[in-house]
Amino acid sequence: MILKFFVVFLLCMVKFVVAVPSGFLTLNLPFIPFVLFTTSGGISGVFVFAFFSKYIFKCWEFLMKFLQLNINKTKPQKKFTKFSRIYTKVIKKYGLIGLSIITPTIISIPVGTLLALRLYQNKFKVILFLSISVFIWSILISSILYFFD
Repeated sequence: MILKFFVVFLLCMVKFVVAVPSGFLTLNLPFIPFVLFTTSGGISGVFVFAFFSKYIFKCWEFLMKFLQLNINKTKPQKKFTKFSRIYTKVIKKYGLIGLSIITPTIISIPVGTLLALRLYQNKFKVILFLSISVFIWSILISSILYFFD
C-alpha cells in the first residue's frame, strides 16, 4: 500500500494530470485527503524543479556541448509547430498566470517550472503561482472524479 502512495506521489511531481486519475483509481482515499495528497505531490515537484533548476540547466548545457549540437555556425531556421504557437500566444497574452494555468495539465510540472524560471526571474512568484495552479487543478480534477463518477 505504501508503494502505491509513493508511486502516485512521484507521478504527481512529474505528470500531474495523469497522476490524479490514477491515484483516484488506486488509493481509495476520501475527497479532502486525496486533494491534499495530490496537491502536496504537485507542489513538491514545483519546489524540486525550482530549486534544482540551476543544476538542470548546467547539465543540459554540458550535454549539448558533449553531443556537439550547438557547434553549427549557421543556426537552423526555427520551425513553429502548433504547440509552439499556442505556447507563444499564451505567454505573450497571459504571462506567468497563463503559463501556470497550463503547466499541470497541458505541459508537465518539470517543463512548466523550468520554462517559467527561464522567462521570469522572481523564483518566489513562480513557485507561488505554480503552487496555486496545482492546488486549483487538484480540486477541479478530484471534484470531477469524485462527484461525477
